[in-house]
Amino acid sequence: MKRSVSLEMIRKTEGVKRLEHYVRNLMDHDKKSVISLLNEDTLSYPTLYVLSSTIREHNLSKHLSDRNRIALSIQKDILAKERAPAAPFPYSICDLPQYIHSVLRWMVETGSEEKLNTRYRLVIDRAAGLLTTIYQHPDDLLLVSKLLFNRKRAGLSTHYVTWAYFSSNNIASLLPIGEKLLSAEEEEVAFARELLHFITGLDESDDPYAYFRSWYEENLPYLLHNENSYELTAELAPYVVDHDTKYWECFSHIASPNLREDGFHSLSEQEKEQLANLSYKIRMRSRSEWIEWMNRPLSAQLMFMEEVQHDHDSR
Repeated sequence: MKRSVSLEMIRKTEGVKRLEHYVRNLMDHDKKSVISLLNEDTLSYPTLYVLSSTIREHNLSKHLSDRNRIALSIQKDILAKERAPAAPFPYSICDLPQYIHSVLRWMVETGSEEKLNTRYRLVIDRAAGLLTTIYQHPDDLLLVSKLLFNRKRAGLSTHYVTWAYFSSNNIASLLPIGEKLLSAEEEEVAFARELLHFITGLDESDDPYAYFRSWYEENLPYLLHNENSYELTAELAPYVVDHDTKYWECFSHIASPNLREDGFHSLSEQEKEQLANLSYKIRMRSRSEWIEWMNRPLSAQLMFMEEVQHDHDSR
């Protein structure tokens, strides 16, 4: 039978029901054509998902390509177990872990814009989670960030994908989110601000992207992964600035360092942040000036910090 239409085209132009009907009818007289259509390189994961019950009913799995068989095995495992996010990697279905990586990428890349149903979205979300928590390849960050913003745009829950995205433990994961601050879509900018809510001063900035880039470059050496922020909450704060390190750096030219350290630790978190930022700015301007400033009493530093803040607010 000569084929002029792909399964992809049928699903996208005529719908899921028509696709299932087409494949079932074709199975009755041309099973080989069905197998060939299923194994086309251009087939997307959403189409494979839609036809998975038909594939199972007609025992076609053994005729599928490695990519399709592995994808269906991952799908079956996710839907059967519905594992918690922190569960260990369960898919011992292939001797080549990197091949599983490529299949997971294919599933998320071709499936992130489709909604289909709740079970389908669960598979895509968990596949994205495996990419970020198991493989942790930098190239996957853009892929999963795209999924994250697609979920938000569609009005769907973003909690799990947000957790999965930042569980990459890669500070560079902040960059694709920051880039969305330049989006022409107000909803994307608002969501990016929401995800970056832990950056002090971002909401008040007239140029949020420039503010983000400046903050990122300044604090990159001092960012720590926040291990206390693993819960699936809207207030996820994946990274925190190590204010102690930012304030002290490798300073050793000080009398009574233990007394100074105890004093710094007794400050409020806001005071620590402000004093650490001031210490950084003076250090970047002049190392000798910074050493002289660091040898001042903590009370004098705090007084100077208040003066600087007052001058800034008066402008």
